[in-house]
Amino acid sequence: MLRPLRVLVVDDNRLIRKLLQLILDGAGHVPVTVESGALALEIVNEAAPDLCIVDEAMPGMLGSDLIRALRRSRDPRVARVPVIGISGRAGAGRDLLAAGATVFVPKPIEERTILAAVGAVRGPAAEENAQA
Repeated sequence: MLRPLRVLVVDDNRLIRKLLQLILDGAGHVPVTVESGALALEIVNEAAPDLCIVDEAMPGMLGSDLIRALRRSRDPRVARVPVIGISGRAGAGRDLLAAGATVFVPKPIEERTILAAVGAVRGPAAEENAQA
């Protein structure tokens, strides 16, 4: 049986954070939610999550900027953490993927779509982070 993933959810919308928390909890994962890229960087520098779900449109730091910061990290566990980019803005998927997101899921978030994305990125990188 696969172990639960520690998933960092980064979105400035409280309702989206709560929705993702409920979906991830229901699937047996351990979500940690924050409302900004700056807070996300603090958390990942303390302990790299197994997976990040990152919204593109946030005040202060765009999701694509956060992903680029993760990819530039000197900590290899942080630099290779899988990222699911999310957004309701047209063209945001291209921006998030270009920044280094592993996969893109459009809003509105659907449970089966986000869980399929989690399953798709859970592979070797998530297991390597757990063992590092």
